[in-house]
Formats: sequence, structure tokens, C-alpha cells
Amino acid sequence: MDVYTAIRGRRSITGLTENAPSRAAIDRIIQASVWAPNHHLTEPWRFHVLRGVARDEMGAMVADRLESELDPDDPASAPSIRSARVRLRRSPVVIVVSQVWSDDPVTNLEDYASVCCATQNLMLAAHAEGLATKWRTGEMCDFAACKDFLGLDQKDRIVGYIYLGHPSPAIGPDRRERQPAQVEWLGWDDED
Repeated sequence: MDVYTAIRGRRSITGLTENAPSRAAIDRIIQASVWAPNHHLTEPWRFHVLRGVARDEMGAMVADRLESELDPDDPASAPSIRSARVRLRRSPVVIVVSQVWSDDPVTNLEDYASVCCATQNLMLAAHAEGLATKWRTGEMCDFAACKDFLGLDQKDRIVGYIYLGHPSPAIGPDRRERQPAQVEWLGWDDED
């Protein structure tokens, strides 16, 4: 698969089968991801691959945290807690991608950009393997309990939870269209 086909063909897919990809395929995907651009070669990315009991324990921990914070008399609380308890089970494998924090603000921003590039590489490599991904962010990225569960420093940043699996056969072709990129050509002659 050439890079243009991979970029245009990759999309976020929610419908995944219960079958987990092989550990070898996941390792190939992660090893490909770290070829992302990275100023000063700080290699700030970390990957935690969850499945089975570990995935379920993390989901339960998130639900417990929400339960302790939400108003039990609020009718919206119960669905939020139920959703949190099963959220990570929507995928047979979850790769938590995180960034090692730098106290230097310039390095920290560059490292965040590098980890985002690595995450895109991971998703493109998964697509090349015939696998599906979905990049999830949100409040779980900031939960101290999630960082503790993964053994991260509290300063470290969870960049996303990548749902990874085999696409459901029910997933149809991608029909989305993108607007042309907003490009301004400066210093170019008409014939260039």
C-alpha cells in the first residue's frame, strides 16, 4: 500500500470484531510509529497495550472515579457511569499513547507534536495491516487514576486511547469528502 492510499483510506472505525490482533502485528505497528519526526531525538512517546482483564480493570476504575464525582440524584449520572464502565470494551485492544513531560515549554510542545505524529503513524501502520483504529481523547486523558494505573508520572500527558482491532464486516465504504486544503502560495511564479 503506498502512502497516499494509506492516508486517504484510513479512517476512524468504531465497529470492531472481538478478535484481537496478534501481538506481533501490534509490535510491528508500534515499531513503525516511532519513526515520527522528533526534534533533538527525545523520543517522548510511551505505549501501553491493554486487553482483557487489564482493559476491563481500567474501565472499572474510570467508572468508579466518575461515580464518586457525579451527583447520584442527577438522572444523567447513571448512564454516564454505565458508559464509562464499558467504554474500553468497545475494542479488543486499547493502546494508550502518552508523552513524557518536559519542564522546558518549547521541548514540551515539540514533544507533544512528535507524539501526535507517532500516533498518526501508528494508525497508518494499522491500516496497512488491514486493522481498524479510532483515536479517543477526552476526560480520561487527564484522570490521575489512569496515569497511576499505567505507572505514568502525573505530569506526563496521555495523548490518546487508540482502539485497535479487526473492522466489522458491516463497515461500508468510506463516503466522506474533504474540502481542498487551504493553501496560499507565496513567492511562486505562475509557471512553477
